Amino acid sequence: MKSRSIRFKFFAAISAVALVFIGMLLLLNLFFYEDYYMMTRRNELCDAYQSIRSSYNGSVDDIATVLDNYESRSAIRLSIVASDGTVQYASFFSSSKGNSGSGDSSSQETFQLPDFDLFDQQRRGYAILQSIAQSVNLDTLTKHNYQFLNVSLWDGDQYLCLAGALDSQANNCLFAYMPYAYIEQNSSLNLVFLLIAGGCALLICLVWGYFISRQFTRPLIDMAGVADRMSELDFSSQCPAGSSDEIGQLGQSLNRLSAYLEQTIGELKQSNDQLAQEIEEKERIDSMRREFIVNVSHELKTPIALIQGYAEGLTAGVADDPEDRKYYCDTIADEADRMNKLVMQLLNLSKLELGAEQTFYDDIDVHALCAEAVQKTSVLCESRGLTVDYADTNVSVRTDGGLLEQVLMNYLSNAIRYTVDGGHIAISAVRTDSGMRLTVFNEGEGLPEEELPKIWEKFYRTDRARTREAGGTGIGLSLVHAIADTLHGSCGAENVPGGISFWFALPDAPENSDPTETV
Repeated sequence: MKSRSIRFKFFAAISAVALVFIGMLLLLNLFFYEDYYMMTRRNELCDAYQSIRSSYNGSVDDIATVLDNYESRSAIRLSIVASDGTVQYASFFSSSKGNSGSGDSSSQETFQLPDFDLFDQQRRGYAILQSIAQSVNLDTLTKHNYQFLNVSLWDGDQYLCLAGALDSQANNCLFAYMPYAYIEQNSSLNLVFLLIAGGCALLICLVWGYFISRQFTRPLIDMAGVADRMSELDFSSQCPAGSSDEIGQLGQSLNRLSAYLEQTIGELKQSNDQLAQEIEEKERIDSMRREFIVNVSHELKTPIALIQGYAEGLTAGVADDPEDRKYYCDTIADEADRMNKLVMQLLNLSKLELGAEQTFYDDIDVHALCAEAVQKTSVLCESRGLTVDYADTNVSVRTDGGLLEQVLMNYLSNAIRYTVDGGHIAISAVRTDSGMRLTVFNEGEGLPEEELPKIWEKFYRTDRARTREAGGTGIGLSLVHAIADTLHGSCGAENVPGGISFWFALPDAPENSDPTETV
């Protein structure tokens, strides 16, 4: 609707201007044309008088050519009359000369009918001259040389006349006149022609107005479409490059506005996405913090309850014999040790995550490190009939030995905990282009693929139905992930045929690094 409305208004404006212009021409013609035409006729009579007066020297024959020229090219009729009333020259006389014939008419025996038209013309001419002579004022002629008169005949015909003196004494006068009927006929013809020309001009203006309105409104319609798409956040459209006038400048301004809005909205979307990610990350951290507090509380609740219960039993004297007291004391010590281990793991994890852990780089023999770890866990393996193979670990790497040992112990403890009795554990290490990759495999059922990314979270357990004794603290793999970040390495887990493999990859530290460098 907007595009049609703009075009219609533009077309209506052009049409209105054309109608007003043509109407003004008609009104001017109706009210002022006759006066203007009379003024021009008066000027023509005055020009004829001035020209004939300047050429007249007392003889009509000398100015006959001038008189004939004026009468032939205009509707002016001329007569020269002396002060005694003698008509020296008159238009109706000159037109009748050819009709008088040649030779002596008395010698002719032929009978001719009188020329009534010529007679009427001469009679009308004499009547006009008589009316002018009766109306003229000799004092006005003497003073102003000429005067204009309006003369009416017996039949109602009216004439515009000029009576002018051809000499200073007004002895000879020029009478120039033209009929009002000729003037009115010209005025009517002019009005009819103006109406026809005005109608044609209006039609032409309407046709041109239609095409001009289309030409001028097309860029405005295009700009309106671009603006509508901009309101829908679609900035792919651009106003076509046109003229350098105000409309073209408006199109260029819209294009610049579109580009600026696209850039600004893009930056705003990017900021919103980043803010949404930050909010999501904050919510995730808050959720992890709450879950962490719940998990720590849950992990500490059981040993604290056991320590409290056994301590109250000792205080109440429930255990009388030495064996019962020793059992109570050993249980309290075990639970205290469990609590201490959990707290130390949490402290180490916090230091690693905060970047406050001090690292010491040195060349580490991975095979020797594996042998020591297997030795520490041999009692647990033997009690469950597990076999551990670490023969394929003859590599070395420059890194922090203490942190690498924590990684290996966590992987090995996790493998022992989740391997079925009599199962097999394999430790392997290979050199890579930038460092070393350590892998710990244990037999078992593996894990669902969707749970593999979650096992690195604090206190996450794949089987929540496990007992405390088999489930561990849920901190070990989180600690491995934090160590990988500290040493600029990476870690992961993947299901393989027959079980699951946990890997840990880290680069070699620079050779010129200080063995006691802090990262």
